[in-house]
Amino acid sequence: MTEFFKDIKGLLTELTENINNVKSNAERVQDEIKKAERTSQDIQRKISEFQVSAQPKIDKINELLENINQINQKTN
Repeated sequence: MTEFFKDIKGLLTELTENINNVKSNAERVQDEIKKAERTSQDIQRKISEFQVSAQPKIDKINELLENINQINQKTN
């Protein structure tokens, strides 16, 4: 009978350790999620900055292409 209680105690100790490990891992996951969210926001900000800086150049390229197309249509 005492062996049974020792086994139960051992199982409960193991269960407690496992629960503590799960809690610790869940906290780490939450920390990593926060880091990933910040990284995602930084990437979105950089993309927006790039779009703002690139748009005038894209507009100029499109304007030049339109001019080239018009010249080609006149010569054909």
